[in-house]
Amino acid sequence: MNCGRKLRGSQRWLQLVVNRHPEIIDGAISSALNLAGGDSIQWLSPLESDNFTEYRDQAFLTRLGIDLPRRRLSDFWPQKGPLWDGLARTGSGRCLLVEAKGNIAEFDSTPSGASESSLRRIMAALEETRTFLRVHSDTDWSKCFYQYANRLAHLYLLKELNGFDAALVYVYFVGDNTVSGQSPVTRDGWEAATGIAVHHLGISRNSPWMRSNVFDIFINVDELSGIPWQ
Repeated sequence: MNCGRKLRGSQRWLQLVVNRHPEIIDGAISSALNLAGGDSIQWLSPLESDNFTEYRDQAFLTRLGIDLPRRRLSDFWPQKGPLWDGLARTGSGRCLLVEAKGNIAEFDSTPSGASESSLRRIMAALEETRTFLRVHSDTDWSKCFYQYANRLAHLYLLKELNGFDAALVYVYFVGDNTVSGQSPVTRDGWEAATGIAVHHLGISRNSPWMRSNVFDIFINVDELSGIPWQ
């Protein structure tokens, strides 16, 4: 688990918007997911009251209040799996797996560094996900854009293998200049980067499954920069 207040990058902005002005991010998510009027969003992490803790492995399922009845996480993925930037539930019960990005270096994640035995299990899970998504390219999902791929795999585990209503929400912060050496990214820049990622992975952004379950939202940090965060 990862804890504590962050002062730079996407972690800073996600912590700030969730804990100080949730109406900004809730509104963006509600619009993207086309939530029914009155359907609320309950944030489960990163919460100031919980020392901004981020969750992974069994702990993220426990935080969401779910138990996998058909395919266990431990049977699908090894320990030290994705560390989720945010977790939430809608009033109607949909689980939201949230990933936040503030610069391109964050988005273009490093390849898997798992041990040989763990990598075999990871590759099997990724291949199962690729098959479900009807990916026909020979791209190695454990390499470039690995984080995007493993998040898709965990959504597949929850939704398709265990029947939970779940969604993957990417939160892209526009204009972040808090990380030394990283240039602020425009909305157009984020849209271009995500297009490159899904093309590289061989995924169709316009497939019914992607349109129904994977969402991009954009938040301009100018809306948040005047809020004290020390």
